Amino acid sequence: MIPRSGDRDFDLALAHTLAAVSEKLEALPSFAYYDDYDGANAYATPKVRMNNADGTVLFGQRLLSRLMSGTESPEVAVAAVCAHEFGHILQFKRGLDRVVGVGQPTVKRVELQADFFAGYFAGARKLERPNFPAAVFAMTQHSFGDNMVNHPGHHGTSEERGAAIAKGFEAAYREKCTLAQAIQISTNYVAGL
Repeated sequence: MIPRSGDRDFDLALAHTLAAVSEKLEALPSFAYYDDYDGANAYATPKVRMNNADGTVLFGQRLLSRLMSGTESPEVAVAAVCAHEFGHILQFKRGLDRVVGVGQPTVKRVELQADFFAGYFAGARKLERPNFPAAVFAMTQHSFGDNMVNHPGHHGTSEERGAAIAKGFEAAYREKCTLAQAIQISTNYVAGL
């Protein structure tokens, strides 16, 4: 685990964003970077590495570098991935991963619900900050879609991932749902996929 990115200003800004994600999703994981030498990635685990945490989010240095080299609000792209991973922490904390993943041949429903939660955060953030580029969340997750529909690690197609972000965004931004309502909507949404 690597505690900082190497860019002090970025780390401070990200810490503020992660605090906001934590508040909106009612999930408090520990957060660190790691050497994702075997492929750009970020992941969440229910393993607690910090007192009073709900789990741990690890963000790969290669993934960070890839996202930060983007041209469209790269720091927001990083926040999108973090919000997705915090969505997994919410799932672990509330047992949602077992509810939506039971009997499924892939992790698609679990992943798309985490995307929904990332979209929910983006919608809530857009309400607070009208200039927040929430569309970057959908573009980022869309870019991580895959077409390996029969592979156990299938996360959803690009279209499904973008749509899940949009559904979560709508729940927060247009419908002004509470987190409890968003959890129910997201569970029903992914169950229908």
